[in-house]
Amino acid sequence: MANWKVEGLYVAPSLDDHSDVVTQVAWACEGNNSMRGKLDLGAPGQPFVSYADLTEDTVLSWVWSRVDKAFVEKDVDASLPAALTVAPKPLPWSN
Repeated sequence: MANWKVEGLYVAPSLDDHSDVVTQVAWACEGNNSMRGKLDLGAPGQPFVSYADLTEDTVLSWVWSRVDKAFVEKDVDASLPAALTVAPKPLPWSN
């Protein structure tokens, strides 16, 4: 099952007569695999929600209005064949 979360909010101190305006959202969706992204929001949405009143559900609704939620969930829930299991490896030039 896909698990969505907000990993970070990027905020402009003021924009369009509002303060602490979220302009970008860093999001993640995890299941058997994971996918991450950063979404540019542009101008403040209407109705404007003050930073102090934001909830993760509100911010995720912004993400889902611009990201193909069903596609992401299908991708992260897909099972990887054992041959495609990956692990980090030191960079060849860092030795």
